[in-house]
Amino acid sequence: MPMRPELRRRGVLLAASLICTALCAGCGEVHPQVTKAVARPLIVAIADRPSALYASLYAAQADGDFRLGALDVIVTHPPDALRALESGAAAVAIASEPALLAARAGGARLVAIGALESGPLEGVVSLAAHPIVRPAALAGTTITLDGTALATAELRTMLATAHLPLSSVHVAGAGNVKPPLTYEHAQAELADQWPLLVAALALAHHPARLLRVERAGVPTHSSLVIVVRVGEAHDDGPLLRAFLQSLTRGQRAAAANPAAIAATLAKLNPTLSARLERALLAQYLPLAAPALAGKPFGYQDPVAWGAFGIWMRSHGLLARAQDNELAITDEFLPGQGEQTQTP
Repeated sequence: MPMRPELRRRGVLLAASLICTALCAGCGEVHPQVTKAVARPLIVAIADRPSALYASLYAAQADGDFRLGALDVIVTHPPDALRALESGAAAVAIASEPALLAARAGGARLVAIGALESGPLEGVVSLAAHPIVRPAALAGTTITLDGTALATAELRTMLATAHLPLSSVHVAGAGNVKPPLTYEHAQAELADQWPLLVAALALAHHPARLLRVERAGVPTHSSLVIVVRVGEAHDDGPLLRAFLQSLTRGQRAAAANPAAIAATLAKLNPTLSARLERALLAQYLPLAAPALAGKPFGYQDPVAWGAFGIWMRSHGLLARAQDNELAITDEFLPGQGEQTQTP
C-alpha cells in the first residue's frame, strides 16, 4: 500500500533494556519480550468513556498484553483526543477517520497506523415494527440526527441514492438533543454508534433494524482509527509495533471470551452494565474483523481512504484538497514489516 513519503524505513530500535525483538520466520511479525527494565509509558487519548467499542484496548490492558510488549499504557479521556495528541498530552489518539482527515486538511501532521474496526459505526436505526432497510423508505419520515455536518452529508447522500431531496424527510434533534427513537414521532435515527443503539433497544425489548451508511451510498470509512504524530512514526517504530501487536492479542482475547471483557468494561464504566456490554460486543466484534481476507487486525484500505476523502471534499467537509490515502500506513501492523518509499 502507499506509504506517506516521510515514513521511510528507520533503523531506530528501543534500547535492549526495554525490548528484545525476534522476527517470526516468513511472517515478519515482531514478538516483544519483557525484560527486567521498567515498561515505557504510553498515553492513549480517547474522547469516549470505556465501552465494548474499545474492547481490544481494554482487553490488552486487563490481560497484561501491554506489559508483554514492555509498555505501560495509560488511557485518558480528554474532550478532543486529536488535540491532546497534537499538544503532546498523549502519544496515541483514537478518533474517527473524518476527524483525522479534517485535522490534516487544517495542517495537523498526524497519521493513522491502524483501525479498531473495518467499517463506519454510523447507521440508520429503525424499529422492527416500522423498518427502514433502504434509503427510499426514508421518504416522509422523521429522522433524528446529532446535528453535525457529517451526519447531514451522510443523510443527503443516502437520500440521493433514492433520488430524494433532504426536504423529503423531517430532521429532528438539531443541536445534539435527540428524542428517543421509541417516541412515536421519530421513525429512525442516524446513529453515530449504531451497535450501541441496536444493543440498547434489544435489551429494552424494542427489536431494531439497521441500514448501514456504507450500504446506502456513503463511501466506507473507519469510525475508530489509531493516530500518532508523524514524528513518532519516524522514530518510534518498535514502540508502535509493540502497541499494535498487543492490541491484536487483546482483540483475540475479547473475541474468545466476550463475557470476561464485558465484566471488565462494566467495572471501568459503571454507567454501562455487563449485560449491555455483552449485547454491544455481539454487535461490534464482527466489525473488528478485517474486511479484506488475509489482512491483519487494524488494516486500512488506502483506496477506500482516498474515495472517502473525495466524498468529504465534495460535501465541504475538508478545508482543502489533499492526498487522503497518504493519511495512513500499515508499516507497523503485525506481519506487515517495514516498507520504504523515497520522497
